[in-house]
Amino acid sequence: MKHRLPTDFLLGTTGAVYHRGIRAQAYAILLLFCLIFALRPGLNARAADNTAAHPSLILISIDTLRADHLSAYGYSKIRTPDIDSFADGGTLFTQAETQVPLTLPSHTSLFTSTYPFQNLVEENGERVPAGAVTLASVLHSQGYKTAAFIGSDYLDRRYGLDQGFDDYDSPFGEEATGVRNPLAASLRRDGALVVRAARQWLDAHRGQPVFVFVHLYDLHVPYTLPPEVAQNQGISRYDAQILYVDQVLGRFRQELEQSGWWDKSLIIIFGDHGEGLGDHGETDHGYYIYESTLHVPLILHWPRINQGRNQKLETGNSQSHSQFQFPATYSAPVGLIDVAPTILDFLHVPAPASFEGISLLGALKDLESVPRAVYSESIYAHDAFGWAPLRALRVGKYKYIQAPKPELYDLAADPGERLNLLSKNSAMAAELQNELAAVVERYKPLLRPEPSALSPETLAELESLGYLAVAPRLDASGARQKNSLPDPKDRFPEFELYQNAYLDFTEGRAAVAIPKLQLILRSDPQNTLARFHLGECYLQMKRPQDALSEWATVLKLEPDYAPAAEALGDYWLERGDYEKARRRFQQVLALSPGSFTGHFQLATADEHLGLLAEARQHLEMACKIAPHDEKCGQK
Repeated sequence: MKHRLPTDFLLGTTGAVYHRGIRAQAYAILLLFCLIFALRPGLNARAADNTAAHPSLILISIDTLRADHLSAYGYSKIRTPDIDSFADGGTLFTQAETQVPLTLPSHTSLFTSTYPFQNLVEENGERVPAGAVTLASVLHSQGYKTAAFIGSDYLDRRYGLDQGFDDYDSPFGEEATGVRNPLAASLRRDGALVVRAARQWLDAHRGQPVFVFVHLYDLHVPYTLPPEVAQNQGISRYDAQILYVDQVLGRFRQELEQSGWWDKSLIIIFGDHGEGLGDHGETDHGYYIYESTLHVPLILHWPRINQGRNQKLETGNSQSHSQFQFPATYSAPVGLIDVAPTILDFLHVPAPASFEGISLLGALKDLESVPRAVYSESIYAHDAFGWAPLRALRVGKYKYIQAPKPELYDLAADPGERLNLLSKNSAMAAELQNELAAVVERYKPLLRPEPSALSPETLAELESLGYLAVAPRLDASGARQKNSLPDPKDRFPEFELYQNAYLDFTEGRAAVAIPKLQLILRSDPQNTLARFHLGECYLQMKRPQDALSEWATVLKLEPDYAPAAEALGDYWLERGDYEKARRRFQQVLALSPGSFTGHFQLATADEHLGLLAEARQHLEMACKIAPHDEKCGQK
């Protein structure tokens, strides 16, 4: 309820006593102050109402954080008191799941509240579709100042997640060309520096509602702390990195408290995905979809005005407008896809129609009795090697994994997913399989890939050369799969060998990588990714003809493999054969119309060939795709 001073009464009083002299006037002024003092609680309540109506949002992503390595989730080998403390006066979700265990796709799913197969970002390196409705764009339209502070090149602005942000701090250099080492130090930023930049921005934006996104990348390999730090404490290097992040966030919390943001902000900590750490043989993430990489922490710290177990809040968007109490913990399965709708519900902002997640505020009372179906996927094995994609659906304690060799687990009895119950409980497996198919059928892609930017004449020319025999990505329903593709479980040793070879290559040990890649190709000649990197290794070893042969073979096996066409184009461009280079970069753009590298390198070739109008057109297109790239200021 808003309280206002009785203006008509005060004016009447002061008017009546005005002619009675200074003494009476002083009495009236004294009376006015008494009234103000008496109504002060109402004025304070009014200010509190305004704070509650427009609380700020601070969203903190800890990349590669497993839920079961925080002490708040029962881990005992280390203590994480500072991260745990964000649950004070908040709610800890014990069974949150990511929709895809890769950095960019997971964040895209959270920010757009859509499934990966729906928003078309299922791999790192893809682009968030232009015009996508994001949490940032919604809050920006509501008058929030928005800023993001990024810890890794994987979320660089060129991938499109910057939509809706006033400021997007991702200082990771120029656009990638060719093969880039994802472990390079220049492609990441220490968490302390990320938090410092966020704190400075917050200091400059006091007194207005803000949305600040903080992305910490310190848990991702390679680990930045010296090995001795972990050895001295008798813990793993991964746990040592967690302790470092815990300290960084502890200092951040103190700064938020001192500056007043802690009490007036909805603050959320989550992991975008976990880390295998050897579970099921997987050391990192992205290949399998077991709980080691899907189960993530999700902690919501409510603003002070909404804290307290006896305090209730009426939700703004739920149909029932029912009241509920915030629980300290919540144990039903939820997805990161539900985070954005929950935020908007808390802020009393209508969720856009494109959001597919649910607000957990309105569902807190119901999910225990009616479990939320949580979808997750990884298509990395399919896109990289041509093996079967993996998709999962979790309902309550049961989790079904769709693969050529399907899997069913009871996560309550078997959290490590060691006992496949498929043969013992085929009815449950069939039920979840059907529900998974229904989810995929219900949520169709929101946007289609951009049409080719090439002229009809160029398209016809490339088609005649066999460059456009493009096989579409396997759709989410698996309709074209028919269980004919290899199960990733059966090809895991090959995947491990490839990872070792790739690491050797990125660290300059091509001579060591070559025999490993050759071994893969002897058993699997169709492995185009291994063959592509074999070509890169040959080039590193100054065997260009062998490199050209491997890349040409890749394009025969997989005509839509744009990186091979790009590698050939780069090779001829560096050697001054601009006509050959031009043909290859035209091929790149036929396969990937939104390629910055394709447009930029084609512009370079066109310029050397005297095709200045075409060069200008492709340069403008490249800089439209990546306007912040350093190259765009060089030509």
